Amino acid sequence: MKKTIKGVITYVINGDNVLLIFKKRGHGRGWYNGPGGKVLPGEMPLMAALRETEEEIGIIPESLELCGFIKFYDVYSEDWEVFIFRTHRFKGEPVETEEAKPIWFQKQKIPYDKMWEDDKYWLPHVLEGRYFIAEFKFQKDRLLEKKVNVISKEEFYKKIKNLS
Repeated sequence: MKKTIKGVITYVINGDNVLLIFKKRGHGRGWYNGPGGKVLPGEMPLMAALRETEEEIGIIPESLELCGFIKFYDVYSEDWEVFIFRTHRFKGEPVETEEAKPIWFQKQKIPYDKMWEDDKYWLPHVLEGRYFIAEFKFQKDRLLEKKVNVISKEEFYKKIKNLS
């Protein structure tokens, strides 16, 4: 039986812009995404989101809001459960690190063709202030099946308690 990896992704939103990273190494290398990574043993997803964002681009997100939960199946033979956070506030200035190069994009100019194939199905919900639970089945990095369920904030927080 495969072990499920827990992960986080954080999206920093500033008006009509979103801060993405160009991933320079590791999982997702060569693609754009939000800062994120694995949740360490004993670590809560919120703390992982704070840690990963600071490690990857040098900023400290404030008032992080959990807004999405995604189950990924068979991504390069790994299953992932990923907690999606968003914020409109942060301390510091984004800086390039060995792992990531931060770049601001206008929401309408997000490079979905240079991102994981599933992002176009759920990232717009993050940027528009919605809440969702999703599942994606892959074969390596090719998307085979998708399911995105947009729900109310109240319903999301009820369901997320049972999923995490």
